Amino acid sequence: MGKANKRKKIMLISPMLHQGGFERICVMTARLLQKEYDVVIAVFSLEDVAYDISGLQVIDLKLKARNKGINVFKRSHRLTRLQRELGIDVSYSFGMTANIANALTTGARRKLTACHSFEEIKDVPYMKLISRHSDRVFCCSKKMADLVQKDYGFTNVQALWNPCDIEGIQKQSRVAEGEDLSFWETADKVLVSMGREDDVKGFWHLLKAFRRIHEKMPDTRLAIIGDGEFREYKELAQRLGIADRVLFAGLKRNPFPYLQKSDLYLLTSLSEGLPNALVEALALSLPIVSVNCLSGPAEILHENWREAEEKKEIFEADYGILTPAVKPVKNMQTDMEEEEEQLALAAEKLLGDPELYESYQKAAASRAADFSKEAYYRELVSCIEEMTK
Repeated sequence: MGKANKRKKIMLISPMLHQGGFERICVMTARLLQKEYDVVIAVFSLEDVAYDISGLQVIDLKLKARNKGINVFKRSHRLTRLQRELGIDVSYSFGMTANIANALTTGARRKLTACHSFEEIKDVPYMKLISRHSDRVFCCSKKMADLVQKDYGFTNVQALWNPCDIEGIQKQSRVAEGEDLSFWETADKVLVSMGREDDVKGFWHLLKAFRRIHEKMPDTRLAIIGDGEFREYKELAQRLGIADRVLFAGLKRNPFPYLQKSDLYLLTSLSEGLPNALVEALALSLPIVSVNCLSGPAEILHENWREAEEKKEIFEADYGILTPAVKPVKNMQTDMEEEEEQLALAAEKLLGDPELYESYQKAAASRAADFSKEAYYRELVSCIEEMTK
């Protein structure tokens, strides 16, 4: 093989490969890039691997978090040595600790770092470090990239939407052996939301909005899929008088049969980066009502995201309905807030209007394709080739 045809070498860096958003993206990226490049994944620890890494080259640096300052130096030193030994052309990191270590390496021709949360871009010293020492900083939403450019003045920032395995989701949604779907099969309409037990998901808003929906539509039920005990939310559901209509389903390795059986997806987060759950719902042609939080829903559900994010009222966007952003203060009382009323009204309208409901069903899958792993692959390869030509 001539030098011109030599496959470039890519190193992906992740702290671990346990269950999590950017870890999933790291493994998916490795499988996608294998078609074009020689790919190796470097991790700080191989404990608790949650993803299929068969057929992938994975190197365990055995540098799990201990002394923070010392570990940063050790990780970057070990990665630099490894990059030089392997002749790495591009190193691409996921997560804050991996981004810091990658930024401080000197062994790859080009360095890419990726931000997946607002916690990251709010950390000024961190953002200055990775931007100054990266050839490109990816942000998982256009809004995040926009804020980083405005707040820091960085010019090496680019939006790169997270990849979604559309075909895989559709295939998994048809695999329901051993799953208990009785909650879905005995209800007229099931509303669903996904997320871990975390205040940022705003589940108290969700429960109170559902109480209002259930008053108007008694045959509706609500399912919340995600990791956690949800003890205080179960108590709130009890006080709201909807405990027998709400299922806290827990973490599901394959949540897609449940989404497939649902009738409406609701999102009540205080903030997001780019909520994968909305794209997954679109992939299964599930209509969506989402609060217009910072950030993600506006650019997922509307072509002109700048127009959509300015809306302060119920807005029928191109691919779903946006409602006003909810208040960030946690309120576990049973009183209703205006934003919860608006969310309930939008859901009632969508469920009660067959023509509007069908229009969003039809638009969903076409929009999901914009967030496909193939679209992500094309944009990432374009960036790699541009940097290494």
